[in-house]
Amino acid sequence: MPRDDFERVDSSDAAPGSPSDATLVHLARRCPAAFEPLYLRYRDRVLAYCYRRLGDRDEAEDAASAVFVAALRGLHGFRDSTSPSGSFREWLFSIAHNEIAMRWRQRSRHPQQPLDTAAETPDLARSPEEHAILADRQRRLAASLSGLPPRERDVMELRLADLQTDEIARVLGTSEQNVRTAQSRAVARLRLALQGTGVAGSGATDG
Repeated sequence: MPRDDFERVDSSDAAPGSPSDATLVHLARRCPAAFEPLYLRYRDRVLAYCYRRLGDRDEAEDAASAVFVAALRGLHGFRDSTSPSGSFREWLFSIAHNEIAMRWRQRSRHPQQPLDTAAETPDLARSPEEHAILADRQRRLAASLSGLPPRERDVMELRLADLQTDEIARVLGTSEQNVRTAQSRAVARLRLALQGTGVAGSGATDG
């Protein structure tokens, strides 16, 4: 599978004519109510990331809420020096990554249910039939991701959340080359795991 099969367009960029993340951050620092556009811009991706990692809808929603609360509270501490790229998205997913890691540690101490039963987050624009098809694909993808070594899974989950290589490297505290290596190995494993499942060609990883 070519490397760019898991590359995604940077859909976090504001639509033409919409304020940039930097502008919204500036406004939200002055007025917390102005944080809402940033929340709406990233809500679905953060929730999907939490859901894939936790496999429980209620806990994913709770984790996503915690991420945004932490982001709002820490917004005045966010500076370009906090994120070398100056990316709010990168900073936000660093918070999400840490929140998930904390919850996994809690689960390891108090196991209750399997961690890898995630399906897809709901999308009211889809028909029931589309939901069923997507849910099946996402379940198979989640099962395949669960078989990856931890670092490879971390990389792929962040890639699926639309982060770029340099952002993933900073979130995980590693080098871009290590991210590319982990991604290459993960893609090779996933390609083998997904053969014959109908997921590989489903569009679940289309960029």
